[in-house]
Amino acid sequence: MFNIVFVPGYGGSKDGHWLKKWHQQFTRSYWVEQSDWFNPCCVDWVENLNHTIKSIKGPIVLIAHSLGCNTVVEWSKQYTGNIVGVFLVALPDIESIDLPSSVSGFQSPPLQQLPFPSVMIASTDDPYCKFERASHFASTWGCELVSIGNSRHIDSPQLAAWPEGSRQLNKFLSMLA
Repeated sequence: MFNIVFVPGYGGSKDGHWLKKWHQQFTRSYWVEQSDWFNPCCVDWVENLNHTIKSIKGPIVLIAHSLGCNTVVEWSKQYTGNIVGVFLVALPDIESIDLPSSVSGFQSPPLQQLPFPSVMIASTDDPYCKFERASHFASTWGCELVSIGNSRHIDSPQLAAWPEGSRQLNKFLSMLA
């Protein structure tokens, strides 16, 4: 049985967001809290993720959305832990979008392979990351890339249940088991 750690992005995930709903569905589920959701500092976000990981005994699967994906990748270049897999959803391309000026330290993503199995879910019309860039990062990090077609940033209220995401996650969890 895996522990599931949810890593939200900029602004956190409000009630009704699929990430929040998934968090409520798993029994061994943890939520990474950030002290400031609207002024993300890479160093602080990575340390909060590390603190959560270190507090958990047993195998962990990380599920990250948006800037949470970048946080996971940054964490992996500094730390190790009992991570058995990572499920990245809607990675923002921080090198080619206009980030809010409050975002600091995420500007140069690591370009080495992730040290654990990983899947990246990407939309073909995400305004924060062109699909070609998602493909580039997936290849660089050694992630399996899954396209879900036109779904924007995979965070609209219409995706609250997100059955396609649940299928992809269950497939990934089965592969890890």
